[in-house]
Amino acid sequence: MTTSRGLSRIPLATLEQLLAAVERGRLECPFTESDLVDSGFRGDTADVVEALRRVDASGVIAVLRVAIAERVHRPPPRLDLVWTGPETKASIARDTGLVVQQLFESARNSVIVGGYTFDTPEFLKPLHDVMIRHDVKAAFFVDIDGATRPDDAERFATAAIDRFFREVWTFGLPKPDVFYDPRTAIRGDIPGHEWVTMHAKCIVTGAAGSFWTMASLTAAVLTTTAPLEAIPVRDNVPFRVPRNR
Repeated sequence: MTTSRGLSRIPLATLEQLLAAVERGRLECPFTESDLVDSGFRGDTADVVEALRRVDASGVIAVLRVAIAERVHRPPPRLDLVWTGPETKASIARDTGLVVQQLFESARNSVIVGGYTFDTPEFLKPLHDVMIRHDVKAAFFVDIDGATRPDDAERFATAAIDRFFREVWTFGLPKPDVFYDPRTAIRGDIPGHEWVTMHAKCIVTGAAGSFWTMASLTAAVLTTTAPLEAIPVRDNVPFRVPRNR
């Protein structure tokens, strides 16, 4: 039995999270509203329970795959909206973390990551996995968050990159190539210099897709901000970056 609304009011990000939870055995079916809360789902889950009550795991997976496919592949807009932060009901926006994970998992040749700041390994683990399984090559173009003098810029930037590999890229080899613009390491209040920041961000995974955003993948950003982001879902858009070391 389903409600007249079915799953129409459930955000896409929640549908994707539900599918992952059922497929990986973290959520048993049939489930109750209490089961959803215990599994970490928040918000109005009554429609989910009503629509999928007394349905076994294989049925739930089939329904969720159809619902997600309809949201993802529906005609225009040509860009998918990606949302960081709390969502409204019936949203067709996609969750930032899930989009990045799916982009990394879809890569087969190369990945370019420009401008992002990461503060935990979890977002980068899927990238490391495809680098091992499919020999994917990755290049990061990073912002150094300048706080030093011109004569100390290289040492300051090297220390920041070393810290990234020590605290965030904790998986070891293979590692991405890392590039930076030396101007981002220099304080802007020094005569003859100005503040330079790589603020806009982009992920390109070959022909699989591209992702533009103003938000980095840090805990603070994902829980306290709501920037607008977009991902082309049909055409890969060329991306050119300066190879500054």
